[in-house]
Amino acid sequence: MSRIKGPVSKRSRSRIKSIFLICILIYSFLLYRLADIKIFKYEEYSKRVENQSTDKINLNSARGIIYDRNNIPLTDTVKKKVLLVPQKLLNGNYENISLIKKATNITDEDIFKAVQEQLLSNIVEIEVEDINESMIKQLEEKEIIVREKTFRYSEDNLLTHTIGYLKKADKSPQSGIEKDMDDILKDSNKEYVSVFKAADSGKTQGLDILNGSIETVTSSDDDKHIRLTIDSKIQKIVEDTVNNESNPTAVVISDIESGEILSISSRPNYNQNDISKYINSNNRELENRAISVTYPPGSVFKIVVLYAALANKVIDENYTYNCTGKTKVGNTDEVLHCHNLDGHGKETLKDVFANSCNPAFLDIASKVGKEKILEAIKTLHLDESVGIGLDEEVSSKIPNEIAIRNLAIGQGSLEFTPIQINQLTQIIANNGTYKPLYIYDSVINNDKNIIKVFKNSKDEEIISPYIITKIKEIMKSVSEEGTAKDLADLEGGCGVKTGTAQSSLNKVSINHGWITGFYPSENAKYAITVLVEGTETESKSAIPIFKEICEKINKEYF
Repeated sequence: MSRIKGPVSKRSRSRIKSIFLICILIYSFLLYRLADIKIFKYEEYSKRVENQSTDKINLNSARGIIYDRNNIPLTDTVKKKVLLVPQKLLNGNYENISLIKKATNITDEDIFKAVQEQLLSNIVEIEVEDINESMIKQLEEKEIIVREKTFRYSEDNLLTHTIGYLKKADKSPQSGIEKDMDDILKDSNKEYVSVFKAADSGKTQGLDILNGSIETVTSSDDDKHIRLTIDSKIQKIVEDTVNNESNPTAVVISDIESGEILSISSRPNYNQNDISKYINSNNRELENRAISVTYPPGSVFKIVVLYAALANKVIDENYTYNCTGKTKVGNTDEVLHCHNLDGHGKETLKDVFANSCNPAFLDIASKVGKEKILEAIKTLHLDESVGIGLDEEVSSKIPNEIAIRNLAIGQGSLEFTPIQINQLTQIIANNGTYKPLYIYDSVINNDKNIIKVFKNSKDEEIISPYIITKIKEIMKSVSEEGTAKDLADLEGGCGVKTGTAQSSLNKVSINHGWITGFYPSENAKYAITVLVEGTETESKSAIPIFKEICEKINKEYF
């Protein structure tokens, strides 16, 4: 007797649907995981497999090279020989150890130290100063690889603060161009030796690496490098000069017509290979003083006051002032002294600027008015950072409330960076035409051919020909007979403004020394700004550094 089949109950249908949905979900999840492994995370898992099956010994930093304007490398300049030795060849094998010592003149201690530092590696990397070229073949017959390794930074690297540095632990960029241009520089210019490890079956036969499995990987067609506007010859001139100065300094040199930064320096310097020693230092070695620190401008700000006075027509070239050595500030009992306590006597406009006469500039500033001087700051782009692309760059400090006496002579809480003062100087020297300063020229390939050009902003004519002619002539008088008359015998001449900026350090009053100007006097090419920080023990003039730099540039290029 057959069993009668009735209709499927609702409960059964519900169970079947649930089972079907669960199967669909499981199947969908498996499809997702397969797609995730094969497509979305293919590169990640491939790297994991590669890392498990190979040892990779880097022969450089695996970053694009940073070049100067003439394709001279500013990084990756130090090259040393290294031996890549399979660990098994050093384990009690005195014949191999003797061969290494004979070929390189290193000691047992050197080899032991290298082994101890790399116990977990199948390949021991040993850096050597010298190697007997005639013995390289013998070493290679023993599976000892001889290669050249390139180091990112040298002990006497140029442009340290602007280039920045990499973290030692993971090679991540921490500052400067290294950080700003990381997307372009990273994973480029790779050079390494890849060694395939033996699997478990190979290890049972005493093999840690597979015979004949060593591969050297060098440059790629996709490599990218950065070319800067920096002139390494001028940069070296600057750094050699400031290295002789014990006080902290900042120097910026730009091309007047293009706005290209040719040199930028900060002191004290630091060693990019050993950052740890500077972390808790009181000397602030890691600060890029050219772009990261603001200072009272002192009398270099009188350029701005002079421009504001001429632009607003409150004075002209016929202006005169009788300096008695001091003057009252407005209707108060406050007195502003001149640095010449005996007074300068009757002065022309040129004399006032050349002598950097404080009472006269208070008179001029009072005629102009605070609002017009603040407007001039904006017109001359001093209210904004220069914007060369580095995270460390800061902008000026312009207080909402500032006394006219401080505004007249660049003191008080008004502060600018050295690079901002250099931008101001570029405008003056370029006949009133603003060209934003910049440091990046282009992205290039291994053949130095351009991949991408970094375009500069458009020109902006700020100062009229009449006013700029007056300002430039007056600046020349400073070096001929004024506060910078030590530059009177400088070949080619120059136009400058000096300044002494009052500040404090650890509650001790100090003075920073400024000089900014153009060189040479006629057909000027360079805008040069120098700051020498004052310390608790001494304050110094920036004029000697400016002069030495100009003399060396003249010898090199003129």
